[in-house]
Amino acid sequence: MGKELKLSNLRFLATVFCVTLYNIVSLAQVQVYPQDYFRSPLDIPLHLSGNFGELRTNHFHAGLDIKTAQEEGKKIYAAADGYVSRIKVSPFGYGYAMYIDHPNGYTTVYGHLKEYSPFIAKYVFREQYKMETFTIDLFPKPEELPVLKGDVIALSGNSGGSGGPHLHFEVRETKTEKLVNPLLFGFDIKDKIQPIINAVMIVPMSETSSVGGSGNYKTLDTKVHSGKCALKSIVPMTVHGDIGFAIHTMDMADGNSNRCGIYRIELKVDGLVVYAQQMDKLDFGTTRSMNAHTFYEIFKKNRSQIHRSYRLPNNMLDIYDNLVNDGILTFTDDQLHSIEYSVTDIKGNVSTLAFNVKSISTGAIKPAGLKGKALFDFEKDSYFENDRVKVSVTAFTLYENLDFDVVNGRPIQGSVVPAILLANPYVPIHGHYELSLKADKIAEDKRNKAIVVRWDPEKDKVLSEGGNYHEGWITCETQYFGHFGVMIDSIAPSISSIDFATAMKGRKKFSMKIYDSLSGIDQIIPKIDGKWALMEYDAKNNKLSYYFNEEYLSHGSHTFSLTIIDAVGNSKEYTSKFDW
Repeated sequence: MGKELKLSNLRFLATVFCVTLYNIVSLAQVQVYPQDYFRSPLDIPLHLSGNFGELRTNHFHAGLDIKTAQEEGKKIYAAADGYVSRIKVSPFGYGYAMYIDHPNGYTTVYGHLKEYSPFIAKYVFREQYKMETFTIDLFPKPEELPVLKGDVIALSGNSGGSGGPHLHFEVRETKTEKLVNPLLFGFDIKDKIQPIINAVMIVPMSETSSVGGSGNYKTLDTKVHSGKCALKSIVPMTVHGDIGFAIHTMDMADGNSNRCGIYRIELKVDGLVVYAQQMDKLDFGTTRSMNAHTFYEIFKKNRSQIHRSYRLPNNMLDIYDNLVNDGILTFTDDQLHSIEYSVTDIKGNVSTLAFNVKSISTGAIKPAGLKGKALFDFEKDSYFENDRVKVSVTAFTLYENLDFDVVNGRPIQGSVVPAILLANPYVPIHGHYELSLKADKIAEDKRNKAIVVRWDPEKDKVLSEGGNYHEGWITCETQYFGHFGVMIDSIAPSISSIDFATAMKGRKKFSMKIYDSLSGIDQIIPKIDGKWALMEYDAKNNKLSYYFNEEYLSHGSHTFSLTIIDAVGNSKEYTSKFDW
């Protein structure tokens, strides 16, 4: 390479050989995706508010968010021949969702729907009444709900966790259920805009590494944000020791103001590709590793689309290629080194950023040694216990080793024990771990109402983590570190009428407002004349709606009752007569 870029010599050469071999094999196995097989699921021009691989809370976005002109009720069409293989109705997530298996080995998914087409809706209603539940997950047989390409299968909506009317559309491999980038299939998305590069980050990766003479990372902003980009500062940043890079970048499409995710990122050091990522496929089992791929704390605070250009030890994503030493470089040679980023969207628009760093042979040395109360090795089961807390973390739950500490937490109003801070709220966790808090002062008649709570610093809100009381301890499973306490939930949920009336002749529906302030709603039991009645649950708006249907309710006088039970057993009941 001319100038020495020390990457553990023999290991470096072996890695380059393996990467080269990998690329040769990969080129021979490039997958070809059918370009004319799927039609658009909408009959309006496709404009995206979100795309495949965009960074989202605790996951990568799994498909396309297609705009519907801020309206509900647009016709949704089957993208190809096939059969409805799954129907999932939930007050959360994708809301009203439908899955269609196709003969070519792919499954298309349609989410946040308003309603299904009549022949599908009839099937769903029948199963909901049979099982007496609004929330349902059905797997029809191939012959039950066949569809042809272009059939109207639903109307677009805003159900589930949607933040506004749109269609969520996915393509999956039917056998593996792996998510595939829908834009690989030739859907007509207009995009001549080059990706945007806002900044790069240079990160010290060890106790003896430094950036600009400091042991902290540095952010370098760009003055040109697309095309051939440039940093605001032309003075090379000094680096020493093991160093990682990261990039703040996003994509845009014609006619849209929404930021979207990037298709491919490559990083070269002195002309050699040392890191690349590409958003062709994602695996449900690893998509939460997005928290290790980005800078978790920064993303939690401002949703910045920052991509590490190195891999944390337990990051299980398979979106990477050309990795040299997991993207971590070692600088110790007192030379200038060229750094070049290339960011490409799926339409082939490219932006590049080139700059230099100055390697130095000496750097700041941080004091070594454990600073917290325990070292959690990500490859091993870890356990910590004192007189206030027990923490049990199984192997490979963390993304890297953790210097674990326990201190007094931010006071949580209503907590019956002093709040405690575990590590900090910005340590990403892949799976659940077991947490127990000492709560032996709780009166016996309150113990079944006790739950573990967590204060969320971004929402400034106390959230329930659930839990069970046993011999002076309350134990729950959680996917977060941070500020925890224990609260007693003795308040029943609330029920109020939105437009319920005793005279409802000619009405199509009525709605009720339900709410629980702490442990959360666990059971919803609506009945008319003592029989279970189907009510649509819109969780984000705390709303229940009953739609009159002559197949399930006759005209005349009826008695409506609604019982709401929260997660610790507090209940509320509403009863009234009405005429329809």
